[in-house]
Amino acid sequence: MATLRVRPAGVLVSTRGHRVAHRRADRRLAARSDYSTNDRDVSVEKPPSDDGAKQTPVKKVVVIGGGLAGLGCLASLSGHKHINATLLESTRVLGGRVRSKAALGALAWDQGASYFTAKDPSTPFAEVLRKGRADGVVELWAGGDASPGARVGTMCTKEEAGGHVLDESSWEPFAASKELYVGVPSMAELPVFVAEKVANAVRPEASWLGDNAVPGTPEYLTNAFADRIQALRTQDTGTWPANVPHSGSDRNWGLMIRCREGGHMWYKPWESDVVVLATQAPAAAKLTAQILKSVGADGDGGNGYGIASKILAMASAADRIRGNHCWSLTVAFAEPLNLPYEGVMMKEPFDGGIAWFANNSSKPGRPEPGKGKGAQTAGWAYRWAEVGTSLTVGQGECWVVQASPEWSNERAEMSPDDAAKELCDAFLKLVGRSESEVKPVHVKAVIWKFAYPLNPAGDPSDDSKRYLFDPDLGLGACGDWTSGPRAGDAYDSGVALGRAVAEHLASELNQKETSEREGKAR
Repeated sequence: MATLRVRPAGVLVSTRGHRVAHRRADRRLAARSDYSTNDRDVSVEKPPSDDGAKQTPVKKVVVIGGGLAGLGCLASLSGHKHINATLLESTRVLGGRVRSKAALGALAWDQGASYFTAKDPSTPFAEVLRKGRADGVVELWAGGDASPGARVGTMCTKEEAGGHVLDESSWEPFAASKELYVGVPSMAELPVFVAEKVANAVRPEASWLGDNAVPGTPEYLTNAFADRIQALRTQDTGTWPANVPHSGSDRNWGLMIRCREGGHMWYKPWESDVVVLATQAPAAAKLTAQILKSVGADGDGGNGYGIASKILAMASAADRIRGNHCWSLTVAFAEPLNLPYEGVMMKEPFDGGIAWFANNSSKPGRPEPGKGKGAQTAGWAYRWAEVGTSLTVGQGECWVVQASPEWSNERAEMSPDDAAKELCDAFLKLVGRSESEVKPVHVKAVIWKFAYPLNPAGDPSDDSKRYLFDPDLGLGACGDWTSGPRAGDAYDSGVALGRAVAEHLASELNQKETSEREGKAR
């Protein structure tokens, strides 16, 4: 079988803004024996040509957003020979709010979702957790058959001089039936597992995105942005919107994809039959507003309910969603706090300003306090300014503290440094410790905007209502804002939408083939 090498269809722009000729890419490829689709050096090969064989029509789907919703959608689209699916994630890693960080070699935190749960063992997300556990990337942290199992539960506060502290008498452990799973060695391991092992997706170089795509095998790329999305034709009339300059395509959407790679930006024009918005509600509202603008005044085709009205309905659904922010503190101490629990979900009202805190060092696969080698093994990943703060830097006990919605919303515009200091002080007060007793060696904070949707647009109890999808338009949306607040809700939403998209595209191709056969029979 001959190896297929196709010139990348895109323009490479350097960080200085200079156009780089395609021959540079040609020289680079000439020095290589094989084109690698991902870091595992998997060659893409062209099957033997058979001019007499009928080529199966292929539909293209773009999934915008690499959180669990987007990954669930990609998994559902995988394996369908009539679909080329591509996932674009704008940040450098997959997972969305399933995010982890490390510092100084032996400090690690799960700064987004702290654990995974499956409400129903029959859901797609529950199946992913089972597969992940069998593969060694998921382990049980508390509940079920966890041994010994973390001490995780709920607690209230009580008021003392100077503020609120934990009311130890209110401690209630989570029920043993509530199983809390974590990724190993970090929560960020699960999104990668879903992409590569569940969806069987490959990660091409930015300059090769889509050029050697194999139907049924999805592609995904991080640091990739959908800069522009515009409608190529109206479904109602088959005519082109007045302000779209090109025609002749039989697909629904045109995109300009911007990919960052190796200090350069690749700009690639793209066409797709279906666009899936697997983003937060504000981002989905912004993208649909951009799409609506591309349609222009002629988008309705004169019937009052054409493409523009359908796009507007989806934009309005996203724009109606309201959500709370969440400040997340990652803090490490030179000495263990010696608290009698590993995770506490505070009961309302959150008088201490904290909703949840957890000992990240207690999770399976994490660096154990005092047993790491610290800064000497950290390479270039740490800041020199932090090395001198403590002799035990890199070997501390790591905690994640998440502020209450009220605390976070009120301080949404606060600087990360100020939020970290204030939240760390509130945490130490809450657990009855002081900096004279336990010295923080790492204190950072990040805010998750729109972390908890308050009024999801869909119904997580009904698969057909976990997402938004207009088949005629070829536009869909999924995520926690269409289903529910849990990570599993977002994933199951994406899976349900992916199945709906695959079924619709298969039906569309079958109808086309039937129509062609009938036409020949006449």
